[in-house]
Amino acid sequence: MKKVLVLNISTDSKNTSLGFAISWLNAFAKKFDEVHVVSLSKGNDDDVDKNVIVSSIDSELGRIAKVINLFKIINKLTKSNKYEFCLSHMSSLMVIISSLILKIRKIKSIFWYTHKGPTDSLKKIYLLKAAIYSNKIITASKNSFPYKKLFNNKNKLYVIGHAIKFDEFYRKIDNFNAKDFAIVSRISESKKIDESILGFLNSEYGSSHELSIIGGPLSSKDEEYFEGLKLKYASNENIKFLGSIPHKNLINKISNLSFHINNTEQGFFDKSVLETMSHGLINFYSNSDYDELLPEKYIDIFKFDGTSESLSNKISNIGNLKKHEINEIINYSQSKLEKQSVNNLVERVLAII
Repeated sequence: MKKVLVLNISTDSKNTSLGFAISWLNAFAKKFDEVHVVSLSKGNDDDVDKNVIVSSIDSELGRIAKVINLFKIINKLTKSNKYEFCLSHMSSLMVIISSLILKIRKIKSIFWYTHKGPTDSLKKIYLLKAAIYSNKIITASKNSFPYKKLFNNKNKLYVIGHAIKFDEFYRKIDNFNAKDFAIVSRISESKKIDESILGFLNSEYGSSHELSIIGGPLSSKDEEYFEGLKLKYASNENIKFLGSIPHKNLINKISNLSFHINNTEQGFFDKSVLETMSHGLINFYSNSDYDELLPEKYIDIFKFDGTSESLSNKISNIGNLKKHEINEIINYSQSKLEKQSVNNLVERVLAII
């Protein structure tokens, strides 16, 4: 019986940012007899396939108690099951906790990490240790692993793209119409939501169209930032804070929209850009890693420098494009993104491990 072990932050279908992880697990469930998952936090896992077995940590436990419980669960699972490999998703701590157990049991480890990286010094050390302890590291783009220079030449770090539910998000656009805007993102200062809202409001579309912000905060600092944004834009009726929604409902929320704004810096490779592009939305972005998803001649039309002024200018000039040009952009992006479908995620991982 073929089994795989997955360590992740959350297995929760109701989470806008992390709900996609369930589609990853179900993709593995099609290739393995059993997928055993250990999650840092308990969530709604009703949508996982029947051969996906989830264990989670009580969120009420203290930090030390959580570490002890994680160690016990991983030790018990690896002792009673033979795994093909262990995939750790975005959690340096879980890589470190499991590393000795996996080494003793001779289970290969693969670490997925796609992020600019932590700012906290201790978390930076955790991430570096996790990278060292892992047999292989996979990331989504050429700049989405912060220590890439240390591991590029060690046959250890691999860029494999993302894993989105392309077949579900794909929508053929025959006649593009300029409708409303969206920001699909975790609500965090690092995502520069404030600058994006200002850029939209100061553009030619800022008074005639709506901007929906879809997503919620994950930390207390994020919560503070979120409350500040809602207070700041309370008088702007066309700015809609929709909060966090189940990831599986995201398609319904963006189907009546035409544009998406992403203002993350290099190092991020947000899945929301890929999902909205797959659905036929035009993206304004500031991160060069998305350049490859657009025809070269159109990059400067949609890529801004991260400031609200630059974004306003890009949005205001969108009306200069002809419909056949927009259709060309959408078709090109969708053809690129088909290769990053969750359907071939397992093959990409297995080819590396």
